[in-house]
Amino acid sequence: MPEPNAAEVESLLRQGEPLLACNAAQEALAAQPGSVRLRQLHALALARSGDAQRAGRLLQALADEGNADAETLGMLARTHKDLALATADGTRRAAHLAQALRLYEGAWEEARRRGAADDALYTGINAATIACLAGDLGHARQIASEVRALGLHAGQATQDGTARYWREATLGEAALILGDAAAARAHYAEAARLAGGRAGDLASTRRQARLLADHLPGIDPAVAAPLGTATVLVFTGHRVDEPGRGGERFPARLEPAVRAALRERIAAIGPVAAYGSAACGADLLCLEIVRELGGETHVVLPFPAPAFREASVDAAPGGWGERFERALASAATVTVTSDHRASGSAATFEYANLVLTGMGCLRARHLEGEVRALAAWDPASPGAPGGAASVVAHWQRQALAIDQVDIGALRGTPAAAPPPTPAPEPPRAVRHELRAMLFADAVGYSKLGEDQIPGYIEGFLGAVGELGRRTAHRFEHVETSGDGLYMVFREAAGAARFALELNALVAGFDRARWGLPAAFDLRIALHCGPVHCATDPITGLPMYTGPHTSRAARIEPVTPPGQVYASSALAAVLAATGAGGLAMSYVGRMPLAKGYGTLGLYHVRAAD
Repeated sequence: MPEPNAAEVESLLRQGEPLLACNAAQEALAAQPGSVRLRQLHALALARSGDAQRAGRLLQALADEGNADAETLGMLARTHKDLALATADGTRRAAHLAQALRLYEGAWEEARRRGAADDALYTGINAATIACLAGDLGHARQIASEVRALGLHAGQATQDGTARYWREATLGEAALILGDAAAARAHYAEAARLAGGRAGDLASTRRQARLLADHLPGIDPAVAAPLGTATVLVFTGHRVDEPGRGGERFPARLEPAVRAALRERIAAIGPVAAYGSAACGADLLCLEIVRELGGETHVVLPFPAPAFREASVDAAPGGWGERFERALASAATVTVTSDHRASGSAATFEYANLVLTGMGCLRARHLEGEVRALAAWDPASPGAPGGAASVVAHWQRQALAIDQVDIGALRGTPAAAPPPTPAPEPPRAVRHELRAMLFADAVGYSKLGEDQIPGYIEGFLGAVGELGRRTAHRFEHVETSGDGLYMVFREAAGAARFALELNALVAGFDRARWGLPAAFDLRIALHCGPVHCATDPITGLPMYTGPHTSRAARIEPVTPPGQVYASSALAAVLAATGAGGLAMSYVGRMPLAKGYGTLGLYHVRAAD
């Protein structure tokens, strides 16, 4: 496979895939570490992922090396704008806006001096926007008027679709600042016509239009309506009946009718992207239809593809195995949520369903869009944990908009009677259940002297113990071992919120009082997944273990001291469950400890 390059990263950003763009930029930079363009794009991907601070550091480094071009300075100014909008502190907001305006205006003047129209339009309209945000409408309109004149003149000389798109978007923003809402709508309509499949570019323009509407007198936010709304689809449904199944649910003869009904629903929704699994039946039909209609597909599997194909694809007739391979080959991404299949476990399927729902929610958030859910199922059919009924029930609890294809109505016969209720099974000694895990490591513990260990135990561990007793986010299990903490939570949101409380405790901990060095700190890592819950036969105490425990433990060593890092799976579960009060910034794919491969990680903070 060829190495990613700048064009690939740019394409991912245009599609509204900042996380994938960040990954591709990191991979390309490993081969071309000196590429200014890749470093710019890496920073832009981070900024669009929500990590303005890290993006700003990367761009400032480029500027310090003498890269004073409009692209670098404009991106650096953008990070100051993002930081201004993210803070509730008036002094910090004003400082960031002043810095952004200084950078944008400097780049605007330099671009005009060089006669670089595209650079001048980009930096000029952003300078006008910052002046608007800072409350200087007169200055904003002065710059916007000059940008408008330049854009109208320059727009006549280009045939490049991307450049024409951005000029129309810029003219729309200039018209907004000048108070001409009708002209703004017309320019936005033309930009939407030129956008093609650039969902990320449209999202950026929508975000800017709404921001300006919030800060300009007499402007209705609906002025951005011509830019449309990006819709992300999450889907689920029944598998096609296997031979010998007792009673019909989704018989193979219904495939044409189900396909037609799904195509009608999906065409009406018009998703930019769709997230779901790839079992025979409704899943693969959805993937095929979204592709036919020009949308992206993202496949989420509960365990590796060969085992999944054996368990959920090949058992039904109809060439589903080949269709499965084609679906994976044409998908924009394939995510495997667990490294192994756990026989008889519903938890692996429930976990994958949460992850795919959360991935769809995160993508919609990046696109300033909405999530729609689609289920092709028989509502009267008895459901099983991890199946379509459980997914729909979760979507209903989260108040997602759900479209349905009623397979029972298409079939025209009653659902098969549920099997007799079996006698309750005795409790299993080992249960496979979804849990969230926190691993923390005391930085500097190995350098503590004998006389400092009592302070670590009484002072630091004592403070952690007190936090555990007073917190509203209770852990189900805890283990300590030297410099390490291992905690297990039932809910991902509870684990994340406790992690932030623990991080705040360490930040304010009186190290000197307990004889600990000033550099003493904590690294905190989070993950969630199905784990084996049992009683340890040796100690008689509860134990929670399995491959996902190992995955969580490998994140902690690569977490910077004083920060909380989480796996992308935990971030998706938080998004799927509507957890509030948390800010998550994508870090990128990071190599894990002990050669455990790489994993997409997020920096977790409290939302402002």
